[in-house]
Amino acid sequence: MLDPDLKLAPPPDSHRLTPLLIIARIVMIVIGVAVYMLNPRKTAEITVQKTEVFAPHTEFKETPSSSHIIGAAAESEDDVYVVATLSIQDKLRLPIFLSNASATMTKEDGTTLEATVISPLDLARLEQTFPQILPLVSAPAPPPLQFEDAIAVGTTRVGTVVLLFPQTSEKQWHAKQSASLTVHLAHDAAPIEVALP
Repeated sequence: MLDPDLKLAPPPDSHRLTPLLIIARIVMIVIGVAVYMLNPRKTAEITVQKTEVFAPHTEFKETPSSSHIIGAAAESEDDVYVVATLSIQDKLRLPIFLSNASATMTKEDGTTLEATVISPLDLARLEQTFPQILPLVSAPAPPPLQFEDAIAVGTTRVGTVVLLFPQTSEKQWHAKQSASLTVHLAHDAAPIEVALP
């Protein structure tokens, strides 16, 4: 018969496990702080190097088959095309991808106007319609920014974005309260907004 006071195994050492858990916790905190401190706070830094304005005044001619109302003025339209040259610097240790852009102008009277971003694929048609815009969008001007393009790690990319503010004159553009361009990155939840001069 076995003796009930007979101990076959040594008692568990609870004092040995506690220091290991404390050391593991300290190591995890140090790693967490290091990751937080060493990762960049910004994904990208975007600056507007310059903006150039092209403001055509378009008058629409009547076609021979259209009817004309006597006393009515000929139809015309003022638009402002803003060619913004952007510098985008990748601050992340991974390539970043441009998703899209949008722009807003606050007019002198406080109303806001959304711009249409002209796709690089549509620039050829715009150049045919308005040959005067060619010097603003053709070489030696930087190439248009292609959305969905990658910006390599640690590099800076310079390119242009063409914005159309419809039914706006050049005078209204220069009298604006403010204008801003918002660039959305593919993997960043927070869009980056920059002021347009």
